[in-house]
Amino acid sequence: MLACLFASLARAAAGEEGGVLSENSFLDELPVVLSATRLRQPLRDTPAAVTLIDREMIRDAGARDVADLFRLVPGMYVAYNVDKEIVPGHVVSYHGLADPYAKRMQVQIDGRSVYTPLFGGPVWSSIPLVLDDIERIEVVRGPSAATYGANAFLGVINIVTREPAEVRGRMLALSAGDAGGEAILRHGGRTENADYRITLQLRRDKGYTDDAQGSYGGRPVFPRSDDKSIGNLAFRGDYRLTPQDELQVQFGYAGGTREAGDIPNNNPRREKDAASQYGLLRWQRALGPESQLSLRAYHNRDRFAEDSSALIGETAFVLPSGLPVLLGVPAPLDRPLRHVAERSDVEAQHSFAPDETLRIVWGGGFRRDAVSSSLYLGGGGFRVFSQRNLFANAEWRPDERWLFNLGAMIEHNSFVGTRTSPRLAVNHRLGARQTLRASVGRAYRNPVVYEQHGNSRWLYPVLAPSGPGLPGVLPLQYLLAPGDLRPERIDSHELGYLLDLGRGSALDLKIADDRLSDLIEMQGVPCPGGPPALCALTTPGTVVRSFANRGSVRVSAVEVQWQQALGERTRIHLGLASTRLRNRSAVPPGAPDYQRTAPRHALNLLLAHQLAPQWRGSVAAYRSSASRAVSGDALPGGTRWDLRLARSFHWEGMAGGAGAGAGEFALVVQNVGDTGIREFYADNLLGRRILASLRLEF
Repeated sequence: MLACLFASLARAAAGEEGGVLSENSFLDELPVVLSATRLRQPLRDTPAAVTLIDREMIRDAGARDVADLFRLVPGMYVAYNVDKEIVPGHVVSYHGLADPYAKRMQVQIDGRSVYTPLFGGPVWSSIPLVLDDIERIEVVRGPSAATYGANAFLGVINIVTREPAEVRGRMLALSAGDAGGEAILRHGGRTENADYRITLQLRRDKGYTDDAQGSYGGRPVFPRSDDKSIGNLAFRGDYRLTPQDELQVQFGYAGGTREAGDIPNNNPRREKDAASQYGLLRWQRALGPESQLSLRAYHNRDRFAEDSSALIGETAFVLPSGLPVLLGVPAPLDRPLRHVAERSDVEAQHSFAPDETLRIVWGGGFRRDAVSSSLYLGGGGFRVFSQRNLFANAEWRPDERWLFNLGAMIEHNSFVGTRTSPRLAVNHRLGARQTLRASVGRAYRNPVVYEQHGNSRWLYPVLAPSGPGLPGVLPLQYLLAPGDLRPERIDSHELGYLLDLGRGSALDLKIADDRLSDLIEMQGVPCPGGPPALCALTTPGTVVRSFANRGSVRVSAVEVQWQQALGERTRIHLGLASTRLRNRSAVPPGAPDYQRTAPRHALNLLLAHQLAPQWRGSVAAYRSSASRAVSGDALPGGTRWDLRLARSFHWEGMAGGAGAGAGEFALVVQNVGDTGIREFYADNLLGRRILASLRLEF
C-alpha cells in the first residue's frame, strides 16, 4: 500500500513540474527551517530529516501540553508524568533509550536551552510557555552536535515563539475537563519603536485521572500522586534600535506545587515547590542581504524544595551480626531539602555569503552551570562547571543539483575535556521536486552533574537498642558517582529522500544506522564485595549506586513522514517509524536492555478538515507496539484516538472597529476508546479525557 502511495505521489509531482505558476505560487514552496544548520534552508536542503509542527497542527492536535505534540514526530517516544521522585513530568526521547529525565535531546526555546544541568533534560511542567504563544516547532531527527553541541545527541527540539507584532490586543482562554483546568490572559501592545506581549497562565493539572490501584503483571501498582498547580508568566519585547539593529528581551517565571512519591516510607507521597525563571537578551544587526551578526545571553534558574521529614517513619534493619535495630529518620531527609540549578550562557554568531554558491555561519560561546543539592550532591554548596565552544557550518552549492553541508563544533567541558563533533551531508536534486540526502556525523553527550559528581549519603540514627559497643548512627551511601565518566558517543549514518508535493507539502523518507557507545548506566555495587574504599562509606549489607560507561547499542530505523494540503480545507500528517535496537555487547546484570526501549513499530496520524466557514474538525491517532523504557515497566502496545471539534465566531464593534473581536469554542476528547493505555510505568493508566475550551480575542 505504501509503495502504491509513494508511486502515485511521485507521478503527481512529476506532472506538476512543467506546470505554470499561479499568483499563489509562493504557497508551493517547501517550508523554511533554521534549526538544522543555523542557516535558513528549505527542507530539501537540510542535512537531516526535520519535522515541522506549525500553528495549525498545534491547534488541530488538541494537545494540552507542549510535550504531547511530539507524538506527531516519527520515531519519538512520549510518556506523561514519568518521574516519581523529583518533579513528575513528560519524557520525550527519540529512538528509544528513554529514561525519566530524557537527557539525550536538546530542547531550545528561541535559542535558549532548557536542558537542566542537575539531572539533564527539560522539566516540561516548569517551562513558562503556553501553546498559543508558539509559532512553530522544528524537530531535527538525528544527532546535531555539529550545530548545537554536546547533548544534541539524538536530536534537537527548537521551539520558536510568536512575534509580539502578531498578537496585538488581548486574548483570554479558559479550559476545563477531566485532566484539570486553566486560565490564560495575554496582552500584546506596541510603542513607537517596540512590540511586546505578556502572558499569564494559571493551571491545575490532575495528572493521571484513572487510578491503577491493584496489580499488573503479578505485582502491585498504586494510584499516581502527580497533581500540579502551576502559575506562569512570560514576557517578550522586540525593540527596533536602528534600521539595522534589533534587540529582543525575554523573561519568565513558572512556579507552584507538584505532587510526587509513590511508596510509603521509601518515597512517600508529598508536595514539592518547584520554580523556574529565565531572562534572555538578543541583539541582532543586519550587515547585508546575506549577512547578519548577533549576540545572545540568557540565564536560567530551576529550584525544587520539599520537606518529607514528617512523612518518613521508623525503619527496621538487621545488622550483619544478626542484631535487629530500629532506625529513625536519616539525615539529610530529616530537614527541608533544596535543589537549585543555574545556567548562564553567552553566544556570538555571524552569518555571511562570500559568493553566490557559499553560505557560512560561525561563532562561539561560553556557558557556566552551577548546581546545589543537599540530597544528591553531598551538601548545600554549589558545584560549578563550565563549557566553551567554537562552531561553523557551511552550505556550498557548486551547481543546481548538488549541495554540500559541512559543519563542526569544538567544545571544551570542565568535566570531560575537549571533543569535536563533525557532520557532512550531500543533497542531490533528481529533478525540480525530488532530492536525495546522505549524511554522516558524530555527536557526544556529556555526563550531567548527578552522574559525574553525585554524592547521596544518609545517616540513620539508631533508636534501639542502645548501649555500650552499639552504634549510634548507621551510614548508608545511597549513591557515589565515579567522577571519571567519559561522554557518550554516537556515530550516525543517514540516507533520505524528499518529494516536494507542492503547496508546502512533502513526503520524507529516512533510513538511519546509528552506533552508540560509552552509554552511561547506573549500577549497584554490593557491600561487602565492592571496592574497599567505597564500601568503607556504608553499612555492610547495603548496595551503593554508581555510574559507569557500559552500554553499547546499534539503532537501525526507517521513518516515513507525509504532510499534505488537500485543497484549501484539508490537511493530513502521517508518520510511520520502524525502529530496531540491538545491543553491541553483552548486557551486564542489572543493566538496561536497550533492545526493548523503543517500540518496534509506531504510527501517528493527524487529519484536519474545515467542515464549514465556522466549523473545523480533526482526528488524531497514535499507535505503537510493546516497549520497556529504561527503568520503566514492560508494557504492551496500544492505540489512542483523539477528536477535536471547534466553532469559531466573531462580533462586530462600534464604528471604526472598536470593540470588535473573535473567538473559538472547542471540545477535545483524548483516547476516545478508553483503551486503558499504560505509559512508562504500569500505574500510569491513561483513560478517556474530555476537555472544553473557550478562546476570545478582543
